[in-house]
Amino acid sequence: MNKGRLIGGSICLAIGILLGVLYLTLPPDQMMFTIGGENRAWVPPVVLVLIGIALLATAPFGAGQERAAKEEKPKPAVDPDKAALNKRLEAVAWGLFFIMLGCHLLVPETFLPKGVWSIGVGLILIGLNVARYFTQIKMSGFTVFLGVVAIIGGILDLVGMKQVEGPILLVVVGTALLLRPWFDKHALFGSSEER
Repeated sequence: MNKGRLIGGSICLAIGILLGVLYLTLPPDQMMFTIGGENRAWVPPVVLVLIGIALLATAPFGAGQERAAKEEKPKPAVDPDKAALNKRLEAVAWGLFFIMLGCHLLVPETFLPKGVWSIGVGLILIGLNVARYFTQIKMSGFTVFLGVVAIIGGILDLVGMKQVEGPILLVVVGTALLLRPWFDKHALFGSSEER
């Protein structure tokens, strides 16, 4: 039994049910969740219940595999060449980020909308991890997650949907949790210095 999924699924399910009960019992103007200028207070309970059910459904699987994987995995060896290459890639990404930040401060918002800058930051983070992947360096799950959220947030900002960041963040987190066993199986994420 995967305890993390069991606990996370139980918490998501409990909060989703609580929000659903509040949605059904409170007057419509007491519970607000605006998407596209309309109150869609039913979205958070539905999303949380779906994530909770998915986590609880997958909780029984993988515990034996995790134990076997922990027993079989030796401590990864550090490759100094990969560590140096990763530092160079990170330096390039930081340089691009600061150039973009400076341009964002110089260029007025009337010339380029704010969402373009979010997309640019997301592309830098995803690009860093693509470069890591093609040079056989393990990717960073955190920067991939931030890059995906930045790109989606920028696109939504460009199309005028500024109030859906919360549900989109929940969908991305839920998707990452569901895909985590696949990522672990293929060992795509981890410490960049590992061989």
